[in-house]
Amino acid sequence: MQVDKRHQISPYLVFFTIYSSQVGVGILSFQRIIAKKAGFDAWMGVILAGGFVQLFIWMMYKLLAKANGDIVDVHSIVFGKIIGKCLSLIIMLYYWLASVSVLLGYIEIIQVWMFPNLSGWVLASIILILVYYCVSGGFRVVVGISFLSFIYPQIYLIILYVFPVKMAHFSNLLPIMNHSFMDLLDSVKSSMYTLAGTETLLMFYPFIKNVHSSRKFAHLGALFTTVLYTFSAIVSFSFYSEKQLASTIWPELSLTKIMKFSYLERFEYIYISMYLIIVSALLALLLWCSSRGLKKIFNKKQKYALLILSIASVLVCQLINDPYKDRFDQLITQMNLWLFYAYIPVLLLVLTILKRGNKNG
Repeated sequence: MQVDKRHQISPYLVFFTIYSSQVGVGILSFQRIIAKKAGFDAWMGVILAGGFVQLFIWMMYKLLAKANGDIVDVHSIVFGKIIGKCLSLIIMLYYWLASVSVLLGYIEIIQVWMFPNLSGWVLASIILILVYYCVSGGFRVVVGISFLSFIYPQIYLIILYVFPVKMAHFSNLLPIMNHSFMDLLDSVKSSMYTLAGTETLLMFYPFIKNVHSSRKFAHLGALFTTVLYTFSAIVSFSFYSEKQLASTIWPELSLTKIMKFSYLERFEYIYISMYLIIVSALLALLLWCSSRGLKKIFNKKQKYALLILSIASVLVCQLINDPYKDRFDQLITQMNLWLFYAYIPVLLLVLTILKRGNKNG
């Protein structure tokens, strides 16, 4: 299915779209998660996970180029319309569930740090109204928000890292390779979901002008986020002890407590508020992917699918409480690993065999 050039984006904007797809609320808490098994060697697991992400991006470009379309088109070619649509529906379900997971994570931060008495459904409604407005403007608007989510927050991130680095004990990272290979692999697995998001390329691929030229920008975007996550892990590991880190839910967010200005006491309020730009960009991208896929599967207008998904997100945010939130996040993690890092390579192999068979025939 060809996309009108007016709705397509320039190749260099893929860099910001990939960045936006990978950076969400996970960067605020992943340090504690990856350090559970591999300790302060876990920063190496982030680098290894980044390498797998680069390989995954290469696979997606190969897969989508063979089908000259998105993942829905790939499924239709390989499995036919009926089975293909069913499989595509599972992918769209993942995009939506991933957006709900991001939304729940951000709402939890707002309730704990800023407004403990504010209902989750109220926060979800306010955020999703903003996201609905962005997505209804089209994919170019979504990419524009992704661009803003890269530009503005970088200033705050640089300020955030300056203060803890002054008080850091980099000797915490020594001795290097003090954990087993299996422990390191466990940190890689945890980092894979933290660096997840590049799978949105499976849907917005047809919206890129000169697709071949965009490959380097996609890889550079993933490289930038890998460096960002690695640096964030190293800063947290050098600032906290292992016991402190184990009991700190949001290590990066907690770093804002040490920042003192003569004219500003609670910097974390600004930092959390600024994070709305990042979260909105990620939610807009995920909901655009899901609603776009549903539009193609059911041949209905995208705005109807987007409205249904938004209302369903508010309801789910109200229903999922703390005891079930961890299980929900584990479900999303497992879906990400199996659907993309296990299924996509197999799908690429099958499509390659089919294409060769057709040529020989």
